[in-house]
Amino acid sequence: MKRLALTIALLLAGCAADRSPHPGADGGASSTSAPILRITADADANDRHPVAIDVVRVADGALARRLGSLDAVSWFRDRAALNGEASGQIAIASWEMVPGQSVILRSLPPFAATPSATIVFARYRTPGVYRQSLDGAGALDIRLGRNGFTVAPLPKDTAP
Repeated sequence: MKRLALTIALLLAGCAADRSPHPGADGGASSTSAPILRITADADANDRHPVAIDVVRVADGALARRLGSLDAVSWFRDRAALNGEASGQIAIASWEMVPGQSVILRSLPPFAATPSATIVFARYRTPGVYRQSLDGAGALDIRLGRNGFTVAPLPKDTAP
């Protein structure tokens, strides 16, 4: 019963995140700005269990290389300490996706620094690296599958 209540709560939170107005890339409210992130969880994602996702924007090249060497287990275990050490050089946006859920976001939380890299970590139930690195901070399309995930540039013609 608790698992069902948690699943319903997560679904409602995802729906609310998808429908609420999001600030545009310039910080102003805009419901017509282009999407910058789409996360889609397949129906069998993570063997039908929720997947924690962190999109990490990094301003420092050396720090990006350090984070890019971590697997997802290490990242999720140490992210609070790493964020504290980074002194404003990283920004973390986190979600927990349930299988079958999809969200489109038009902005990420503000980040004062210019990102030099974007790293995506996903927490799956099975062992694995579950990390993808992208240069820059372009729009992302994240697809969560049964045994892993893919990250690709988000097509410019993606409907909001």
